[in-house]
Amino acid sequence: MIRSSFLRTLALASVFVIGLSASATAGTRINLRVEGAKATLYDGSISVIGGKLTSRIGEDRGSHSCNVADNGGRGVPAVTPTRALFEASAQTLRDRLGPLRLEWYESFSDFIVGSIGDEAPSGNSYWELSVNWKVAQVGGCAIALKDGDEVLWAVSDGATPSLRLLAPKTARRGRQFNVRVTDGATGKGVAGAHVGGETTGAGGIAKLTLRTGTKRLLRATKTGSTRSSTEAIELR
Repeated sequence: MIRSSFLRTLALASVFVIGLSASATAGTRINLRVEGAKATLYDGSISVIGGKLTSRIGEDRGSHSCNVADNGGRGVPAVTPTRALFEASAQTLRDRLGPLRLEWYESFSDFIVGSIGDEAPSGNSYWELSVNWKVAQVGGCAIALKDGDEVLWAVSDGATPSLRLLAPKTARRGRQFNVRVTDGATGKGVAGAHVGGETTGAGGIAKLTLRTGTKRLLRATKTGSTRSSTEAIELR
């Protein structure tokens, strides 16, 4: 994991990136979430195509691969979390995600995320990457993604847990049911998290009763933690 002392020097760098030709792997569909300090910038499924990123501003203005094989990772070329971030920035919500401010560092063979949209973390905070709830120990171009992977870019100080909400897909209207909030990385229950108007107790359990509507969207929040993804529950 690249810590904030180094990342803070990058926050002022303004680097505009564009995608070039696709690599060997194309159309990998993953779930991407980008959580700013105060708001969710992106949360959805996205199809990612491999390719290069080009720094337009900075000392190194050349294009570089972002495909695992050329970035210190193991295996054949594949789509990556940084490419997923770029693909999302090129979609409808690019006004929230772009421009991306990335900077290429030859010593890492990777890009560093300085800011996403207007959000450039300061102090001890930085853009932390997690894949399938595990904090990345390498750069975002050195991790191969497969269909269904969960990718999270979130503002963190290195000790900010990411909440995971476990909820049923369906529930009976007016009937009590349980949801559970955990630390995504460890799987341990988180007490004191807020979800659906209730607060989790020991083990991260909250008891909910939803009386109206046919579909409800729930997410868990807690001060000092990264909010969870949104979970939809169909009421019958």
